[in-house]
Amino acid sequence: MLVFKHPKYYEEMRKRARAYQKELKASQEKEAISPKQSTDRGGRAPTIKSDKPQASSPKPQAKASSHKPKHLA
Repeated sequence: MLVFKHPKYYEEMRKRARAYQKELKASQEKEAISPKQSTDRGGRAPTIKSDKPQASSPKPQAKASSHKPKHLA
């Protein structure tokens, strides 16, 4: 059943939603900026030496080429 709501109701609802989104974004930014020093040791993912060789794949390797695409003018 559809219940008619006054247009002001929807304006207030949008206003509250915008305020909530703004507050949510501000709290997420606060979490992203930490006063503690980073625990990152730099570089990429840690390298772990393993005795196991990497599994082979039946797919052919892509060949590196210095092919430059032609400009279509």
